[in-house]
Amino acid sequence: MKAFSFTLTLLLALAPPALRAAAAPVPERIAITPELIDGLLLEAEGTSPALQAAGARTDAAAAALGAVRTWDDPTASFGLRGATARGSPSSMEGNLIYGVDQKLPLYGRPDLMRKVAAADAARELLAGDFEARKLRRDLEAALINLALAGRVAEVAEQDLAWLDATLAEVDHRYRVGQASQVDWLKLQTARAMAGNDLVTRERESEHSAFALNRLLNRDLHAAWPQVAVPPLEAPLYYSARLVDAALAAEPQLKVMRQESISAQAAADLTHRQRLPDVSVGVEARQYSGDGGFREGMATVSFSVPWLNRSRYDSEWRRDQQRRRASEFAATDYALSVREELHHHIIALDAARRQAVLYRDQLIPLTRQTLASAESAWEHNLGPFQDILEAHRLLLGDELALAQAVTDQAGMLAEISYLTGSRDRGALLSLAGDPASAHDSHLPDHSP
Repeated sequence: MKAFSFTLTLLLALAPPALRAAAAPVPERIAITPELIDGLLLEAEGTSPALQAAGARTDAAAAALGAVRTWDDPTASFGLRGATARGSPSSMEGNLIYGVDQKLPLYGRPDLMRKVAAADAARELLAGDFEARKLRRDLEAALINLALAGRVAEVAEQDLAWLDATLAEVDHRYRVGQASQVDWLKLQTARAMAGNDLVTRERESEHSAFALNRLLNRDLHAAWPQVAVPPLEAPLYYSARLVDAALAAEPQLKVMRQESISAQAAADLTHRQRLPDVSVGVEARQYSGDGGFREGMATVSFSVPWLNRSRYDSEWRRDQQRRRASEFAATDYALSVREELHHHIIALDAARRQAVLYRDQLIPLTRQTLASAESAWEHNLGPFQDILEAHRLLLGDELALAQAVTDQAGMLAEISYLTGSRDRGALLSLAGDPASAHDSHLPDHSP
């Protein structure tokens, strides 16, 4: 009867949460869903300094577009004329000279300036989307880290419960002479280390909540409910459709391509700067003595840019090279997106295979081994050390399973960020067919 009670206690301590529901209530856990992340991102739009800074830059670029003028401000002039060398009296030619001069909006320069401002505004808008997409990815990663930290703390708590139950039995057997003092000492040591490890895991879980609150700009010590470890997902393959989606949707690549468009617009404007500025004006002369009008004239003036032609050519070449640099940088980054996507797919596959291995093979086998070691020890047919070793292996397997599942979730979050896919169903529709998952068969996708 004593052995049966001990075995039942150990099984309850080692059982997964679903099997221990009758023994102890399991706290409700929130699931990581697209709706949850969207809600957090909506909250962050009003609190995140990064998003607020991106929004301010977007507003500034929009204001710059509205500030482009078709007509420059006219130039007014006023002068007082003294006696001439010929001795002509001021009353005849006038001694007050005044006029106005207006620069003409020629060669389509105002339209080119609006094109530059519009390209810059579009770039800032894409940069704002980049910050939002990056924050969404970071929020999902923080939730995954919080779920992992909570699961690790839960495993540490289960470990402590198992050690407490085992220590009570070993202590009883030691008192009646059926267990050695060394077994009792080993278990006391393991129990003390497990208690200290549980405190460490709980502190790490608190820090994961701290990091999530920082992204949301909440009170850094605000409490979070327990987050469920994401489920194991279906396999994902490196396919042409997945690459196309990444090259079309990766937010930083979109910003870099828009930078090339902005550079081309700036180069077009610079090319027109070599043409002369033309202004028209009127000038009048008046005598201050009687207020009479004496003379009026119309004027046309223009700059002479040909003396600085080599400098204008250098400026135009400068902007052309900036445009080429932007294009080459975008091309290089597109190649790195391909590589990054391929690496994520490889890491995703490795994490999923490892999770399946621990879930379907190693953990059941270790549980069986632990049960056999306990039964042998209870009947004085095996050493207590086998129980401790099997228990440590089981703890390691449980933690490895949690790590593999969360690694898969993290890789899926990165792939979603690259491809712009909001949920897992959209990802599977892009890359769920193993027949298309051959790198050598992928067409060339120029960025």
